[in-house]
Amino acid sequence: MKKMKKISLLLMTAFALFLATALEISAQENTVPWSQLSETEKGVLQPYAGRWDKLPIAQQHRLKKGARRWANLPSDQRRVVKKRFRNWKKLNPEQRDRIRSKFQKFQRLPKNKRDQIRRARQRFRDLPKDTKKRLRNKWQEVAPQKRSAWRNKRRDGVAPQRRKQFDRFNKKRHSTRPRPGHNRPRHRPRRD
Repeated sequence: MKKMKKISLLLMTAFALFLATALEISAQENTVPWSQLSETEKGVLQPYAGRWDKLPIAQQHRLKKGARRWANLPSDQRRVVKKRFRNWKKLNPEQRDRIRSKFQKFQRLPKNKRDQIRRARQRFRDLPKDTKKRLRNKWQEVAPQKRSAWRNKRRDGVAPQRRKQFDRFNKKRHSTRPRPGHNRPRHRPRRD
């Protein structure tokens, strides 16, 4: 019986060593040597040059992919990304954590809800500057408790008792029929 335990222990140790060696060999095959990076990638990843070989393999691959994406970005988009990164660096850790938390919460939403939020954000972005400013000021004038209540109420969509009202409103808004009191449909330009 003792001999059997020793053999089992010996086999388990040998298997563990084999597995560790296999994983190490596999990891070495997947590393991204600094010398294999393109000149553009090296330029973007220059801050990591001294410690590149010590980085985890997954991080090397993510950084290489990011460097490739950066190289293909048009210059106007690069300026936007740089500006956002500078703003990100100015945030304190609590603000960054709050943003990360909101982003993770957004990522957990169903795809249709994320798309709905993206469309609403784009509609807001497309508004004229003075309209956006007026809406922001109006929102800031609302008491914090009321803003919180409004957010909570709409978190899961429109309340069931108000869905019909919202549907009627949206149908009227997107209709090409003239609005009450107007002779022409909304989409036609006025002639004075």
